[in-house]
Amino acid sequence: MDCTPDVSREEQLSIIIRILDMGNKSMSTIPCIKEYVIEFINVHSTTGYDLTNILLDKLKSIGIDIKDCRGQAYDNGANMKGQYKGVQSRILAKNPRAFF
Repeated sequence: MDCTPDVSREEQLSIIIRILDMGNKSMSTIPCIKEYVIEFINVHSTTGYDLTNILLDKLKSIGIDIKDCRGQAYDNGANMKGQYKGVQSRILAKNPRAFF
């Protein structure tokens, strides 16, 4: 996730998901990493609380359980990486295996 203002100065949140595709179990394929842009969302609040809720709602709407996630990556903003109130700490509280 990352937030940045667009040309009209509206704050845009981009959500990108990276997956490890293990291939078909019956075939001896090499796992590969794939990335998908999920959405660009116009946001009005960039607090850790609000961004966490946006992320969780989006994952739920596309059928991804936060318990299946194994990592998180954000920019260096306090609202994203904050140890106590940032998105990463809020997600880590819901899934201790989603390392930042």
